[in-house]
Amino acid sequence: MNLREARQIAARLHESTIVAYHGSDVPIRRFDRDKTAMGIFWFSENRGAVERGDRANVTKWLITARLDVGKKIAGWDEYDKLGLYELEQQFDSVRLDDDWIIFDPSRIRVLKTERIK
Repeated sequence: MNLREARQIAARLHESTIVAYHGSDVPIRRFDRDKTAMGIFWFSENRGAVERGDRANVTKWLITARLDVGKKIAGWDEYDKLGLYELEQQFDSVRLDDDWIIFDPSRIRVLKTERIK
């Protein structure tokens, strides 16, 4: 990684909103905690991985969303040590490489839903 790339990554880490992708077997216009298996929402900044189905078992729809990831962001260290309840109580979101866990659906703004398969 060169200095320019490092600065771009550092700048992105200080932003509180990002664009990320979610794969689903149904189109989604609004995220609802009651419709998730664990009450959390997984997103990836890697659109290609979501389109290929690398991030979900069934991906027929690609949802593009703007995420408010907040200021308190957990990483791998916290994810490995804490349970989801503790993570949600202490952090706004979790970043695991290109992937994100969002706890609060009000932090998700759907920008586009498109069929991919």
